[in-house]
Amino acid sequence: MPIISIRIYISGALTNIVNSLQIKAFYESIGNLARSLELNPYIPHINSDPIANPNLTPQEVFELDKHQVELADLVIAYVGVPSLGVGMELAYAETQNTPIILLYEKGKQISRFPRGIPTKIAEIQFEDYEDALIQLKAVLQQWQRNQLSKG
Repeated sequence: MPIISIRIYISGALTNIVNSLQIKAFYESIGNLARSLELNPYIPHINSDPIANPNLTPQEVFELDKHQVELADLVIAYVGVPSLGVGMELAYAETQNTPIILLYEKGKQISRFPRGIPTKIAEIQFEDYEDALIQLKAVLQQWQRNQLSKG
């Protein structure tokens, strides 16, 4: 079995979201896609979900997730729902010079600030979650090829 060493941080809103089960399932689908490409995903709500883990303090969540962003070789961020946490994760990833992929639904008005991050390598606009995963797979495979050619 291959050693999975490339770390992917999957960023997305968790607080005050509509259809939380559906959106968390989408984040997990991104994680499954990453694993199928032999990447190592970190999905924050698995460890620090505000509903499933209410006893974690804000400081503990900050330190845990900040550390995971720091370890990441790539950040995949769903920005279709406004989130202060996602914005902070993206800003921190950019300070670490970590490549970022943004995902959001076609037709959504997304702030220009995250869209302008210099380390952004792709911006995927999708029709539905299935379309998002198809497009993301192609972007991830290209990114992997680029990483191998640098190696």
